[in-house]
Amino acid sequence: MADKNLPIKFFQKRQKDAFDNEAAGGNELPVWASKAIAVRKSVYVKGVLSNISETLSRKRKVNSYIPSVVRLKMNQDALAKSYRKDIGNLFNVNEVNVIGVNGVDELLIKINDENILRSIVKNLDRINTAFPSNSTIVGISAISDIEAFVPEVNIVKDEGTEVYKIKLFNYGNMELNGILFRTFEKYCQDNGLQCTRTSYSAELNIYSVAGVTADALNELKNFDGIQTISEMPVYDLDMELVSEAHEIVIRLPKKDVEYPVVGVLDTGIAKIPHLAPWLHTDSLTYYVEEDTNKGHGTFVAGVMIYGDELEGVPYTGFDGCKLFEAIVMPDLKKQKLYESELIEQIRDSISRNNHIKIWNLSLGTDLDADPNEFSDFAKALDEIQDEHDVLICKSAGNCDNFQINAPKRRISKSADTVRALVVGSLTHDKNGTDHAEKFNPSPFSRIGPGPANLIKPDLVHMGGNAGTDIRNRIVKNPVKSFGIDGNIAKQVGTSFSTPRISAIAAGLNSILNEKFNSILIKALMIHSAKYPIEMKMGIADKINAVGFGMPSNISDILFNDPNEITLILQDTIEKGNYVDILDFPFPKSMVDDDGFFYGEITVTLVTSPILEVSQGAEYCQTNINVMLGTYDEKVEKDTSLPRIKNPIGAEGRQNLLSTNVYSKNAGKNMDNPFASERMLISYGDKFQPVKKWCVKLDEFTNTNKDKFLKAPKNWYLKVKGLFREYTESKAEAQKITPSVGFCLVITIRDTTKKGNIYNEVTQLLDNYSFVHSNVKVREEVRLRLNNG
Repeated sequence: MADKNLPIKFFQKRQKDAFDNEAAGGNELPVWASKAIAVRKSVYVKGVLSNISETLSRKRKVNSYIPSVVRLKMNQDALAKSYRKDIGNLFNVNEVNVIGVNGVDELLIKINDENILRSIVKNLDRINTAFPSNSTIVGISAISDIEAFVPEVNIVKDEGTEVYKIKLFNYGNMELNGILFRTFEKYCQDNGLQCTRTSYSAELNIYSVAGVTADALNELKNFDGIQTISEMPVYDLDMELVSEAHEIVIRLPKKDVEYPVVGVLDTGIAKIPHLAPWLHTDSLTYYVEEDTNKGHGTFVAGVMIYGDELEGVPYTGFDGCKLFEAIVMPDLKKQKLYESELIEQIRDSISRNNHIKIWNLSLGTDLDADPNEFSDFAKALDEIQDEHDVLICKSAGNCDNFQINAPKRRISKSADTVRALVVGSLTHDKNGTDHAEKFNPSPFSRIGPGPANLIKPDLVHMGGNAGTDIRNRIVKNPVKSFGIDGNIAKQVGTSFSTPRISAIAAGLNSILNEKFNSILIKALMIHSAKYPIEMKMGIADKINAVGFGMPSNISDILFNDPNEITLILQDTIEKGNYVDILDFPFPKSMVDDDGFFYGEITVTLVTSPILEVSQGAEYCQTNINVMLGTYDEKVEKDTSLPRIKNPIGAEGRQNLLSTNVYSKNAGKNMDNPFASERMLISYGDKFQPVKKWCVKLDEFTNTNKDKFLKAPKNWYLKVKGLFREYTESKAEAQKITPSVGFCLVITIRDTTKKGNIYNEVTQLLDNYSFVHSNVKVREEVRLRLNNG
């Protein structure tokens, strides 16, 4: 590691860095809202609700207490959080009745009974008073359309579907949900349907239903309480391996080393000589041996343990791990596997072994992620990770559209998980038939974004190349691992880039002498990631194809050179508060001969957002904005004035993570060595759980250099949270304060290597009275790395 042996540092905000939000002024009506518009729309809405009243009356006569649901479409100009609250004020009577979001502009509203309905109508009638409130005017004006809800039916095959996936509403009320479950299960029993409650998520009410005829399907569409009807996904796995005889030395675990354990959720791992010593003494299977084919899982495990040796490059710097075999997929030529079964087996495997913190999941669906709706599979994976405090590394999925010269498909459903590290594939090599250049996105690797513009994949690693021959047949340029016969095997896929990421995550977790911390591990890996210099494409294309890039190997992630320092701030932000550090310790020595600050700054934010499965594209309910920059001076504020809560402010602030201060030409130069690190995009109001900026102060426009980088300047760091209206309303009803956890990693680098930045910033932390500490590293591991 040469001089790269200075440990990265944690630091804490000081008491004076905690600030309270100050209310903004103004309460003007938007241009699309007026009393006249609202009066007209209220008449229409009440007309629709009168039909709901008749429906509720008919239900009560037959002792049906399942709520009715209406679908409300919002004006496209009214999607902002503040307007959503105005709509909610009309319908949230006694409890939160807005139970879901469809896409980006539709709300689902439950109406339990006539009393609730009368209260809603009373709220609508407030528009007819002499002086209606702005909230009433805006809330009604924001409604574009409203209708009784009918189930969404997504059936590709007209016949031949053996098992259906039926999603019932979650009313956000235990009593009402219980009534719905019992009614639905009785309906299935009375009609000869075999229904089984699945375990996707505590918040998802999904049933697996078999024995559905065409007539029964038409009847199901009329069952009150069903949200969606679709085919239960069935899994397929293409795993044709090319074998070759090749000698590679068998690695044996060292007797005095405590290796991390990685769970491999796959088809199983064959006890071949190269892998048998690394297999954990425990394992788990859901299938008899004759119904398994361990080829895929064996290949995954081989990459994890021998990936660096097989490719001849120290990609991961991984020292090895114990492999926990969890056989969650059978030989699909002998037995079908439905999505609900796979999720149940993943959940059970992890719940029984939640002492294992890193899990590799190189399995998924062939279905494309939706632009707006997060998949049930993804939501299940997110809940499993939350419940058991684990990190899943998940493959992004493959496609063969390159064979027909078509655009790549979107990441697969299940790869739209928020909590997991989702992994795409890079090419390791290039031959005559390959479609992609070396160190570029693999032709078969699916691309983002995920739902609601979620950045997925998060990371990439080597998974092979591919192309076509003169007869347009697919030709693969594979990576190496092992087959079940013990020979070297070859194949391509994101399934085999994923275990390299799992290896780095497990290695980091093993080295860190800290309590397991999934967002810290994610943040460190993403922070270290870079784009290969060979990848000549704009930042937007890079993000869609490879996320934040390829992470460094393990030893490079945790240690600094003398000319750089990495600081970690891990904290929680509650609604109503923010962090504002007005003494950020940027090194004063990093000023050039012309008096301007210079250098590179890399900032990575990983949050643990509140997730709400009912909220459609608004699944991620929290957002954090980060501002790092310069200002002129601190100012005292008059807290006796309305809306002023904080005694200290800053004048002349400029956020240096903003795109508008940099030269536009700088980002177009793909031959600049900094292009492999540059990450400067405008996140705006996007609720991204992961954000990253990598900026070079030399790339400021000359005008902005004079304004914002001319020394002397003070430096600040501001971290502020934002919560969606649904979470705020729910928290208010529960009388709690919502909060979001985050991990912020900042690296400051002196590109001239003139000074000892590490020591200078450490001294500034002391001078400004910050509590700080070196990241704790297991000493025996550090010695192995230094001697390796």
